[in-house]
Amino acid sequence: MQYTEPTLLTALQEGNFSFAYGISPYLFGLLVVLIVIGVWFTYARTTRPVSTGWKTLFVSLRSLVLILLLFCLLRPVITTTQVSPQETYLAVLIDDSQSMSITDLADAQSRRSAVTSALFENGLLDELSESFQIRSFRFDKATERIAGGDGLGKDGTTSSIEQALQYVDDQLNGLPLGGVVLISDGADNSEIDPGIIAQEFGARQIPIFTVGVGQENIPQDIGIVDVTAAKTVLEGSVFNISVALNHQGYEGQEVQLSISEGDTLVESDVVTMGVEGVARRFELELTPERPELIVYELAVELQTDEIITENNRYQFLVDNREKPALDILYIEGHPRNEYKFIRRAVEDDKSLRLATYLQTGPEKYYRQGIASATELSSGFPRDRESLYQYEAIILGDIEKTFFNNDQLQMIDDFVAERGGGLLMSGMVDEEFVSTPIADILPVTLVEEGFLPAQLRGGIRRGDHPTGELYFPRLTTNGEFSPLLRLSSDDSENLNKWRALPELQGVYASGRIKPGASVLLEHPLLQYQNQALPIIASQRYGSGRSMAVTTASTWRWQMMMPSEDQTHEILWRQLLRWLAVSAPERITVAFDREFYNVGDEVNVIATILNEEYEPDNNATLWMQTNDPQDQVSDVPMEWDIEQDGVYRASFVAAEEGVFSLLVDVASAAADASIDSSEKRAAFVVTPSLREYTNAELDRGLLARIASASGGRYFDLASTASMSEAIEFTPNAYSREVQIDLWDQPWLLALLILLLCVDWIVRRMRGLS
Repeated sequence: MQYTEPTLLTALQEGNFSFAYGISPYLFGLLVVLIVIGVWFTYARTTRPVSTGWKTLFVSLRSLVLILLLFCLLRPVITTTQVSPQETYLAVLIDDSQSMSITDLADAQSRRSAVTSALFENGLLDELSESFQIRSFRFDKATERIAGGDGLGKDGTTSSIEQALQYVDDQLNGLPLGGVVLISDGADNSEIDPGIIAQEFGARQIPIFTVGVGQENIPQDIGIVDVTAAKTVLEGSVFNISVALNHQGYEGQEVQLSISEGDTLVESDVVTMGVEGVARRFELELTPERPELIVYELAVELQTDEIITENNRYQFLVDNREKPALDILYIEGHPRNEYKFIRRAVEDDKSLRLATYLQTGPEKYYRQGIASATELSSGFPRDRESLYQYEAIILGDIEKTFFNNDQLQMIDDFVAERGGGLLMSGMVDEEFVSTPIADILPVTLVEEGFLPAQLRGGIRRGDHPTGELYFPRLTTNGEFSPLLRLSSDDSENLNKWRALPELQGVYASGRIKPGASVLLEHPLLQYQNQALPIIASQRYGSGRSMAVTTASTWRWQMMMPSEDQTHEILWRQLLRWLAVSAPERITVAFDREFYNVGDEVNVIATILNEEYEPDNNATLWMQTNDPQDQVSDVPMEWDIEQDGVYRASFVAAEEGVFSLLVDVASAAADASIDSSEKRAAFVVTPSLREYTNAELDRGLLARIASASGGRYFDLASTASMSEAIEFTPNAYSREVQIDLWDQPWLLALLILLLCVDWIVRRMRGLS
C-alpha cells in the first residue's frame, strides 16, 4: 500500500516497476551487459595510452550514458493506484468542540485557529480539491455541513468521533467516497469506541486520515474532574461536597478551594495537590442559608501559568426548598427525661414531625404530635398502610409484650422493604432477642444472664459499672460522620465534643454486627474485647437502623447553658438521617449528575401505591419550567421493563435552573398532594467534559487511521498529506502507469554524465 507518490526506488522494492513496451527486466539486464562489453571493446585501443584505472572510468561513464538512454527509450513506468481526479469525494471532518478552543500551541494560538489557518488560509483544502470533490463538516456531539472556516466556533460541549463518522457515512451514502480527513485533538468523550466504525470504513476501503492538534502533555493545569453534592437537603442540615481534582505540574502545592453564592464567599479551604495525573478527592461542608433553590459555584484557585482555565470553576444546585415534614413514629414505654428532651429537640424543626405514643401507666397512653384525631387511636398501627405513612420508628424502653408477632414482622418489613428507619433508644427488653427487632439492630442482643457480671443490670443501676458517669469517645467513623458533626472545622468539632458533660449509664449489648458502624463508644467498658457502643448504625435491607444505648443524652441539654444547641443539633441530625432514606410515593431522578447546554435530560419517576409497591397503572404528566419561565407539559411513559418506573426526556437548551413538577393524575382524587405530585430541579452548567483529559490523544487518532487503512499526521506535517491521500488505495482508486522516462532528474543525470565524460576525455587528451 502506497501512502505517497511512488518513486523508482519504492517501485523496485515493491515490484510494481516495468517497461511499457513489454521488455522483460531480465532482457534489459542482458542488454546492459552487452553495452558494457561493447564499450569496453571500443576502449581496447585509444589514440593515447591510458592506465587501467582511467580506462575503467571511461568505460563506466560511457556505459552509464548508453544504459540511461536505453532505459528512457524502453519507456519505464510505475504501476500504482491513484484516485480519479474529481471523480471521488473526500469528507473533511473538523472537531469543533470546546477543547479545540484551548490555546496550547505556539504564539498562544488556539487549536481551532491553527486548524482554520492550515485548512482555509494556507491552501491545504485547495490542494486537496485538485483531486477530490470536498465536503466539509464540523462536529462535536452532532455533525453538520459547513462551507468554510466561518462555520466553526460553536464550542460543542461533547466530542463524538463515532457519531461524526457515522453521519458522514449516512450523508455521502451512494457517492464515491474515497476517504475521510479527521482533524481533532482526539479528546473523544462519547461512550462508543470510534475504532469500531473505523474498521467498518477500512473493510469498505474508505481510509481515514487523522490529523492531531494540540499538545500531548499539558504541563501546567489544575482541573475539577467531578463534584458530588446532595441535590436535596433538609433545612439547617450540614452536608458534604466531594470534589475530585486532577493536575499536572503542581504536586505538593497548596491551592485554595472555595464555594460562593453569587459574590458571597460561603466556604473555603486550602488543599494540597497529590500525585500528578491521579484524581484526588477533597471534602467541604456546607449549610444552605435560605429555604429555596440555591446555585453555588465551586472554584479552584487559578495559577498564573495554567494553560486551561475553564476547568477551574463548576456550578451545582442545592434544593433547600421547604418540604413536607418527615413523619416519625415514637413509641415510649414510660415518661422519662430522654423522651421529654428528644421531643423538645425537634419541636421547632419543621422538617420533622414526631408522632408519639407514650405509656403513662398500666393501660394508659398519651398521644402527642398527632396529625388527626384518629392517628394512633388504636395504639401501634395494625396494618402496613397505616405504618408505612411514617418514614422512621423510634422504640424507647418499650417491652416486647406491647407488640404482637404480626406487628414485629411489620416493623421488619417496614425497614427492609419500605426502606424506613428504626432507632432503639436506651434499655432493650431482652425478650426482643429472638424477634425480628434483633435482626434489624446494628448490635447483637444478648440475654442478661449471658453477660459478664460487671455488664449486667444496664442503665438502671447508678452504683453499677454500667451506671457510672463517663465521657463517651468518638470513633474514627464518628469523628468524620455528618451525624455527629457539631462544626465544619475538625478541630472545633472535637473541642465541642470535649466540652460536653458526662453521660450516665449504658445498656450492654452484644458484639457489633458485620457491616455496622460505631460512631460513639464507652471509654472503659468492653464486651468480648470490643468497647461498648453508645451510638451504632447499619443498613438493613432497603432501610437503616440505629441503636443509642444510653438514656442520658438529655444531660447534654440540662448540664449546658440554655442557649447551647448541641443536644438539638445531634438529635435532629440523627432523626433526619434515620428518616430521609425512606422512599416517598413519588421519587424523581435524573440520568446524570450534571447537564450542559444541548444535553438530553432523561427524567425517571418511580411511583408506589398505597402499600408502597410499584404502580404500573398511573397516569403521569411532567411540567417543565425553564430558566426563562417558559412552561411545557409532556406525558411520562411507563417503562415496560421496570415496574413502577416512568420516563420522559427533553433537551436542555440553555444554562440555568430548570424546575419540574411530576403529577400523578390517577392518585390525585384520593391522595394527599405529597403522594400525587413531586417537584424536582436541576441546573444546566458550563461543561467540564471537554477540559478533562484534554491533551492530544495521538494513540486514539493513530488507531483510527490504522484500522481504516489510512495514516496519522501531525498538523505541522500536513504538507505531504494531499499526495498521501491521492496515492492511498481506496474503493474508487484506479490503476495508473506513471512514466519515468521524462522525469527531470533523469534528464539532469544524463546531462551530468555526458559533461563528466567530455571533461574527463579532454583531461586525458582523447578525441
